Amino acid sequence: MEKYEALEKAMCSELEILDRKMQGGTEMSVADLDKIDKLTHAMKCLATYIAMKEAEEYDGDMSGRRGRGPDGRYMSRDGGSSYSDGYSQGYAEAMRQQSGHWPGPYPDKYRY
Repeated sequence: MEKYEALEKAMCSELEILDRKMQGGTEMSVADLDKIDKLTHAMKCLATYIAMKEAEEYDGDMSGRRGRGPDGRYMSRDGGSSYSDGYSQGYAEAMRQQSGHWPGPYPDKYRY
C-alpha cells in the first residue's frame, strides 16, 4: 500500500457518496458544499505533499542536482552556475554598461 492511500480512498469514498446524492436529484446544501470543499482541498494538499516528498527523494539520488539554498532560492549543488547566477551576472553587466542608469539611456526630459 502506498503512503496515505487509505486517506485518499476515504476521501474519494466520501466524494462518491455526495456525487450519488446529487445524481439522485437532491439539492446541494451548504453543508454538502462545505464538505466537498474541504475534501477536495485536503486531496489537493495531500497530492502536493506526496509529490514534493517524492521529488525530494528523487533529487537525493541525482548527481549534479539542484536544491534550495539557505534563502529558499534554487541553486546548483554541484558547484556549477545556475540560472539565477547567470541572471544576476547579466543584470550587473547591464548596469555597468548603462553607467548606473536603468533600464536605459533616455533623453534628459524623461529622467526624474
